[in-house]
Amino acid sequence: MTVTIDCKEIQTKEDFHRIFSKSLYLPGFYGNNLDALHDCLTSLPQKTVINLLHTESLIHNLGPYGRAAIAAIAHAERENPERLTVNML
Repeated sequence: MTVTIDCKEIQTKEDFHRIFSKSLYLPGFYGNNLDALHDCLTSLPQKTVINLLHTESLIHNLGPYGRAAIAAIAHAERENPERLTVNML
């Protein structure tokens, strides 16, 4: 599965979790926090490529939370390289 997420569309933490949950088909019990995102990304059932466009917008709009989100995604990629590839564009 390949998904593309345009970070320009993310203005709030709620936007972030709604867009990631919808784009990645996360389970209904997804906790809408970065720990839950990390858990989901490290236990993906199939090979997934995430193309993140305009990551600078994520940092601009969400500040420290945006930086923490990028760090959590990158950490999940390092832990699950056979199932997760993230391209930050």
